[in-house]
Amino acid sequence: MIKEHCFTEEWLTTFKKQTEHKRIDKIILEKMIYALHLLERIKANGLDFVFKGGTSLVLLLEEYNRFSIDIDIICNTDRETLEKILSKVIDSSNFKSFELDKHRSYIPSVPKAHYSFAFDSVTKGRYSGTILLDVLIEESIYPEIIEKPIQTKWVEMGGETKIKLPTVDAITGDKLTAFAPNTVGIPYFKGRNQQAFSMEICKQLFDLSKLFERIENIETVSQSFEVFAIQEIEYRKTATLDLTPEKVLLDTIDTCLILAKRGGGTPDEKTNFTELQKGIRAFGTGFLMVGNFRIDDAIPASARIAYLATKLLHKELSPIEYYKGQDLKALSIENKDWNFLNRLKKQPDKSSFYYWHKTLETMGLIKQNKNE
Repeated sequence: MIKEHCFTEEWLTTFKKQTEHKRIDKIILEKMIYALHLLERIKANGLDFVFKGGTSLVLLLEEYNRFSIDIDIICNTDRETLEKILSKVIDSSNFKSFELDKHRSYIPSVPKAHYSFAFDSVTKGRYSGTILLDVLIEESIYPEIIEKPIQTKWVEMGGETKIKLPTVDAITGDKLTAFAPNTVGIPYFKGRNQQAFSMEICKQLFDLSKLFERIENIETVSQSFEVFAIQEIEYRKTATLDLTPEKVLLDTIDTCLILAKRGGGTPDEKTNFTELQKGIRAFGTGFLMVGNFRIDDAIPASARIAYLATKLLHKELSPIEYYKGQDLKALSIENKDWNFLNRLKKQPDKSSFYYWHKTLETMGLIKQNKNE
């Protein structure tokens, strides 16, 4: 169980006083602590589930650099059983109450439920905060599952609580489906009011770029992507779109290309780039634990994702050839449709050009250079 002093303003302030964390938003930090509190309590009260989503990366990756404040789980249980457990959570936690989002939950065609949990904040203003619990009600389809303890510097635990979650390879395949805004991923706009969701898109970009560096078996990534893409397409089977996993990957690559063009391209690409820029700014100003995430960081991040998506698209499942400071002077892109990418060689981070060069090699548009 999370120790009680972790819910105090003094605990939040200890991080704010540290030089590396001086820009931390205490409200967001508090919410992440409460998200982990909710996770621990639903486990302690007997729910069998797999933890997924952005917050799971706090446990999965040893060094993870963004705050995430929602809990996403998969569990195959009925509503009555689930809500009995959630009531026990309220009785054994610092949460005041929980509420079901009736409009978005238990829809026959989409087996999902959405709950919000209320708590009293100790930060300035003393507002009533909420943590969202998103539940996918079915058996897990992740190809690999592991157990990890709730262990992070943001909380102190009184005893060990282990949580089931997908491996890096398995969750990478899942998250790739979320970074496809024109097909099955998080869209640029959502809802009746067309609320902008570009920041959520950029969260996926950031997460995938971190996961990319930890991939061990790309075959598992491919297997995971395939099952999750098919699942997401199935949820949209009443739509007019004739979707396939291949079209989802092409959407991902096209989105990466928008960032590489940096405001160039077609009118639609320019419009989408503007939205992505807004998302990058919003994400970088509140959700990072340390450091920055700007357009100059987003471009190399997207180059990594383009390379990975292209390998999956072309079923080229050999190990990823990572950038390790190779000399790129002899490399050039001659194809007239793609040679604008040569300007990436002038950027301080040479990995952008390297991974786009690898992407085009995988597409068969340039010959592989054995000296890379």
